[in-house]
Amino acid sequence: MSKSLSQKTDNNVVLLDMSERETFNRLFRTHHAPLCYYAERITNSRDNAEDAVGEVFLKCWSKATQFDNEDHARFFLYRAVKNASMNKLRTDLRVANKHNMVSPDAEDTEESHLDRLVRSEVLREIYQEIDALPPQEKKVILLSLEDGKKLKDIADELNLSLQTVKNCRSRAVARLRFKLTADNFMLLNALVYLFVEKK
Repeated sequence: MSKSLSQKTDNNVVLLDMSERETFNRLFRTHHAPLCYYAERITNSRDNAEDAVGEVFLKCWSKATQFDNEDHARFFLYRAVKNASMNKLRTDLRVANKHNMVSPDAEDTEESHLDRLVRSEVLREIYQEIDALPPQEKKVILLSLEDGKKLKDIADELNLSLQTVKNCRSRAVARLRFKLTADNFMLLNALVYLFVEKK
């Protein structure tokens, strides 16, 4: 019998099981980028942020972590990534302290934590809607936003004409405009400008 996205307990409560590949992949696709953004705001290091997020997902996989629902999963992941990021920051600060290089801005405050969390949630919503796009449009947008690839390079990689890639991007942006809130769409436009329009 193949594994499904969720399983039922004796009390008929549906659980999200991180040892199930489809569940893991879906939660990873939805949360990885915003969690990395969130962690990077804490650690001030892209590498440390990606390491922290990777460690959290690896632990969830290896321990077959189960969640009651999507909100439970999101809350757990943000809390775990915050803890992992703070551990990496403390390690870096200990090293920096030995060399008298401690930054006075290193202290984490509730306000800065809340700001990072809100921004990460906005990114999560954007990536969730990107994940729901038709496959070709999704590939074009992700290659633009995450890899910073030029439209011509995307066309070559996907074996498509440049015009087809431009059309895919236009359709994807139109769909996202319809799905996202006005503020979140403005953020998406800024991302598209930074990573696509300049290419």
